Amino acid sequence: MNLRIITLMLFLFLTVGCVSATTITVGDNSTTNLSFSSIQDAIDHAQKDDSIIIYSGTYSESLTVDKPLSISSFSLDPEDVVLISNNSSAPIIHITVDNVKISGLTIEGASSNPSVVGIFIDHADSSLVSNNIISNTLDGLYIVSSSGSEIQNNTIFLNIEHGVHLLDSTLNNLENNNVQNNKRGLYVDESDQITIEGNNVSNNQMYGIALRKSLFCTIVENELILNNIGLALTSSDKNTVFGNNLNENKQYGLHIWESNSNSVTDNYFAENKDSGLYLTCLSSNNIFERNSFYSNLNGITIESTDDNIIKNNKFRSNEEYAIYHRFPDDKNSIEDNSFADNRAENIKLSLLQAILIVIITLTILTIIAFYFGLSWLKKGLFGLVALIIISAILLLAWYFPFESSLPANNVYVENLEANSIPINETYSRVTLSMNLNYQNKDAYLHTNNTGDMIDNLPVFVQVSVSTPADGSYSDEDTELIHEEQVVLEYLGSNYYECTIDLESGKTYEVLVEVNLKRELEYPHPYYGEVKWELLGVLSDDIDLR
Repeated sequence: MNLRIITLMLFLFLTVGCVSATTITVGDNSTTNLSFSSIQDAIDHAQKDDSIIIYSGTYSESLTVDKPLSISSFSLDPEDVVLISNNSSAPIIHITVDNVKISGLTIEGASSNPSVVGIFIDHADSSLVSNNIISNTLDGLYIVSSSGSEIQNNTIFLNIEHGVHLLDSTLNNLENNNVQNNKRGLYVDESDQITIEGNNVSNNQMYGIALRKSLFCTIVENELILNNIGLALTSSDKNTVFGNNLNENKQYGLHIWESNSNSVTDNYFAENKDSGLYLTCLSSNNIFERNSFYSNLNGITIESTDDNIIKNNKFRSNEEYAIYHRFPDDKNSIEDNSFADNRAENIKLSLLQAILIVIITLTILTIIAFYFGLSWLKKGLFGLVALIIISAILLLAWYFPFESSLPANNVYVENLEANSIPINETYSRVTLSMNLNYQNKDAYLHTNNTGDMIDNLPVFVQVSVSTPADGSYSDEDTELIHEEQVVLEYLGSNYYECTIDLESGKTYEVLVEVNLKRELEYPHPYYGEVKWELLGVLSDDIDLR
């Protein structure tokens, strides 16, 4: 009997161990129980490590992949299988588990509502996304808190925000992708050890590639062409930038801001409209070696930064400076570089030197004018001295401005009223009504020097509440509970109303803010890609006791 039990157990063990992954098909018109008309139905039916093969067609679905699967088109040609979003709030493909493969698909946002993510890798490791076309989405590919993903040979274009966006992720590789004609190309935010290799990142409105608060990333042999900024490093340290072409960008090939100990070697910077490299604001211990700077406005611009090494680089045919120092007292090591056909090479004048040159020049001209009795030169000198005095006065006024005569706010939040009704034993529904009086295009809070304060102004109304137990309010206690975009009419009262649910039996401070959303050309060290600019504010108390 014992021998029979042992034999049966051994048979069952071997049988289970030999079970192989199953191939499930979609859209092949088969009548078997392994063929489906819906991709999501196939996913729901599948078991771990199964393969789902999709036949040619257009599928209107939003998928959730919650088990390790391989999902691909039958032909592996992404143009044969088109997956279009049918959900205005969910990603087109939402991956929530490790070891998922997505290959050979075209993924599109719906034309009526493209504001969804194409592929969302959500706390999932070891994904493979290859040979897909992703377009007309919010972010083509969004990777959050995930590692070990391989993103290869995809074409990602015409997306509203980012082609690819990584957040809080590590050890992901992005290789041989085409990321073109998006608002922003490839954004690496608070993510470490990311490899970006062999990609064509071009014609993106804001930037090609940007790193913010990211460490130990490798950016190698990419084409960064015809973006506004080719590559931006913001608050990012110890990264390697090697062998890239950063050409014909509308501002800079490479912008480095508050970033330290990066290695930038063997790159080619050509025909960038401003500078090949713009090195600014507290960036130190970076090494720039064996790079070529050809036909830019300036090869390198240095501003407010010290202790960097610039050596063995080639500067050719730059329109203005090979190396331009915005402030002459920077302390960087510049050695063994070669210069040819630049308008100027590496010239620094201290402020004292510049003043001495002006004084000596004026003195010589004055002596000549009076010695030879040249009245026209005397008049010119008097005019020049007057111009210098006026400029000095204006400079002092700029550094020490007089008290502003501008009004305080652009928008005045007025007539705030709160009406509440209980909705159950615990909560009350509060209706807030107010007028948002858009009165001033220029104000102390926000001036209109960039021309953004138009007659019909899109703003965000944000409502926050706080109710600390001891009655002392602070910013840390404040919770944003309502946000809505509205359009304000200039010189109009702009009535506004919203409802919020609050716990009964408490008193609250309600803070109403009217903010202008400013999208930045490249990530800011503190704000990221968006800066909220306050136009108007009002606070009041609500008593629900």
